Parts: sequence; structure tokens; C-alpha cells
Amino acid sequence: MQPIAIERVAESQPSTFGAILDLSRARQALLSVAQPALGALLALGHLPAPRTMALGLVAATAGFFAVFSLNDVLDMRSDINALEVGKAEVEGYDIDTVFLRHPLARGDLSRRFSLAWVIGLGGVSAVCAYLLSPLCLAGLVAAVVLEAIYCALRSKTWMKTVVSGLMVAIGGLAGWVAVAPLSLAAVPFLAFLALWEIGGRNLPNDLSDVAADSAVGLTTVATVFGAQASAVSIAGVGVAAVVALALIAQPVPATLASVALGIWAMVVPSVALVRTPTSAQAGRYFNRASLLPALAFVATLVFTVAR
Repeated sequence: MQPIAIERVAESQPSTFGAILDLSRARQALLSVAQPALGALLALGHLPAPRTMALGLVAATAGFFAVFSLNDVLDMRSDINALEVGKAEVEGYDIDTVFLRHPLARGDLSRRFSLAWVIGLGGVSAVCAYLLSPLCLAGLVAAVVLEAIYCALRSKTWMKTVVSGLMVAIGGLAGWVAVAPLSLAAVPFLAFLALWEIGGRNLPNDLSDVAADSAVGLTTVATVFGAQASAVSIAGVGVAAVVALALIAQPVPATLASVALGIWAMVVPSVALVRTPTSAQAGRYFNRASLLPALAFVATLVFTVAR
């Protein structure tokens, strides 16, 4: 594949290491490790054993780096088309991007290398997940399958956002089943992660990219129903995510802190987004909402350990 013709100043050209970071969406991947970690903490009510924490950290980190990279591998063609119509131009800070968007589509990395990166990391994650629990490995496999389905539906239906929510919920559930059997207590946790992914990352990310997505024929809530409807949907799902967060069984101080963080991360900025449903505002909302599971994990960890 020949690199697409996009002008870049020398200062903006990433090293191979920088390109790998952006292929893996390193910031989001590292933040995402908090999702299964939160699941494990909620399932046990205390810290897991050191061996479990070490295996879980490796499994989650390698797994999220692999899944985020897989997204770009599967979407390479549509990403090339999107970059050609201006998707590479990001207004302000973007938590998804360290240097440049979609280095594989830009030609900064080869498809062969990117596939090897995904397979290698996926293998490490799979081995560690299996050592934790066969159900944990099953969750990883299910998340990869859902990621492939999500990418296949990019130009088919806006309902793919539900697939994205299920994928993230199952990824978080892998942390739960790594340390404890499933129970009804996991339901609010699953609902929180699914709703957060839909209303906190997927829909606002689509709204921030609505111009490029429309130009290349991608089907999202924003391209089908318009910016205002998308912003209202984001606000509604965001409120539902915070309600689900409030229903998670944990120490009361942790619940209060988590809900306060949820209001700060999703509810407050969604008001501004509904008033001004622009791509730039959606990007700002996305950046803040992306922090919520990690912040909720910290709150739960502090108040659980302090008991």
C-alpha cells in the first residue's frame, strides 16, 4: 500500500514509537485498564492477591492496546478515505491522539507490522487471562469478536453503537470473573460501562467527526439524525450512565464520590453540548467523559481500602 498524500510538517512526523502509541490509542488504552480493575475490586470488596493483580495488569494492558490497534487495522480503508477529506485535522487537545490520527492509514506503519502487533499483544493478553480464569479469556475473545462486528457495521447502521457498549461492558466483566463468580451485583456495573461507552465515547466521538463521516458514507447517530439529536442522545445516555453508577453496590462514600465525578465528567459538559452541538464541543465532552471509569476506580479503591 502506498502512503496517502497528506502534507505534514517535519515536526509533526512521529517516530515509529509515536506511531505505535497512536495506533494503540495509548492514552485511552491505559485509561481503559481501570475498567476490569474496577470490576475486580467491586466483585471482591477488597484488593486481589498480588499474583492476580500482576496478571490482570498485563492482561488488561496488552488486551486494550491490541483491541484499539485492531480497530485501525480493520478500518484502514475507511480511515484512508476519512483522512483524505480532512479527518486528520483535530481542533485542540484530543485524548485519543498523541501525535497523529490513524498512523496505519497514513502510511506511518505497515499493515504487516500492525497485524503482528495486534496478534502479539493479543497472545500475551490471552495467556494471562487464561491463567486468571477461563471465563476471563472468554470475555477477551467476546470483546474481539464484538470489535470486528462493530467495524463491519460502520457504514451499515447507527445501531453499531450498542455493539460498542456491549464490547466495553464485557471487557470490564472480564475483571469481575477473573476473581469471583458472576452474580446479579454485576448488572449495574455492566450497565454503567455500556452506557458510559455509548454516551461518553462512541456518540460524542461520532459527533466530533460528523463532517468526515458524512463525506465517506459512515452511518452514525450524528450523520443520520443530525448534530442536535446526537447531542440530546449523548446527554440522555450520560444521565443514565450516572444513575447506573449510583446503583453499584459499594461503600456509600465511594458511591457519593463516583456519582459526583460522573456529574462532573458527563452531565455538566452534556448541558454545554446540547446548547452548542458542534464538533469542537463534542470533542471537549469526549475528552472529559473518557476519564470517568478511571476516576470511579480511584474513588472505589480509596474508600474500599480505607474501610
